[in-house]
Amino acid sequence: MISAELVKQLREMTGAGMLECKKALEEAQGDIEKAKEILRIRGLAKAEKKAGRETKEGIVQTYVSEDRKVGVILELNCETDFVAKNEQFVELSLNLAKHIASLKENANKSGGFEDIAQQPYYADSSQKVEEIIKSAIARIGENIRLSRWARFDAEGYVHAYVHGIGRVGVLMEYKADRISDDVLRLAQDIVLQIAAMKPEFVSVEAIPSEVLEREKRILAEQTRQEGKPEHIIDKIVEGKLKKFYQEKVLLEQPFIKDEKKSVKQYISESGLNFEVVRFVRFEVGSA
Repeated sequence: MISAELVKQLREMTGAGMLECKKALEEAQGDIEKAKEILRIRGLAKAEKKAGRETKEGIVQTYVSEDRKVGVILELNCETDFVAKNEQFVELSLNLAKHIASLKENANKSGGFEDIAQQPYYADSSQKVEEIIKSAIARIGENIRLSRWARFDAEGYVHAYVHGIGRVGVLMEYKADRISDDVLRLAQDIVLQIAAMKPEFVSVEAIPSEVLEREKRILAEQTRQEGKPEHIIDKIVEGKLKKFYQEKVLLEQPFIKDEKKSVKQYISESGLNFEVVRFVRFEVGSA
């Protein structure tokens, strides 16, 4: 006879349902370790069946080390908005971010599931990341997919922000003389700017030459289509490029809290020695 206490113990250890735990214990004749193995095998089999199902929902998760030198951002997807808010799903996303931050081989890299699937899981090296996700699929009951991640290892510091229920997140590297309340407030203002205004480049100088040349060609052709004389096209293009910079370049954007000044002006007027090095912005479903 399998006791209710033993069933409860197995449930707490595995997260499986009470009935599944009872059946596994009966099959294992009360051996809790064998029962765990049975549940794991069954769970992985169930996970394989769910693996092909579409994952349109999910969350963006971030993790920053205590010294603010390492930061991770990832997008973890599931099938429904209900599961995206599930505590176990959110915990899984954070644990995966911690895993990516824990291994030196992931330093300053970005990728997807396949890039870390075979890594020994940081909290239990007897299992691979792939197995951790499959176990979560079996436990939660929906397909789960790690679609993308990025890790920053900073010479300066990293700062992260996730908006609202996790649909949008930002990871930023910046340089500052030291960490202070003023610096952290400024960093927070900048990641809010990135989350809201979707810049693609830190500065004008950071725009790849091929991107800039393509934009110039497009603007020049648009200007010709408008019937403008050829000798003034270059001047008109330069004017239109300023609008392009204000849309796509972080430092040139109007600051969301005071649109009369640019982000560059706002940083300068703070009086802090603060420099944005790089950033990445994730939005669920936009990869």
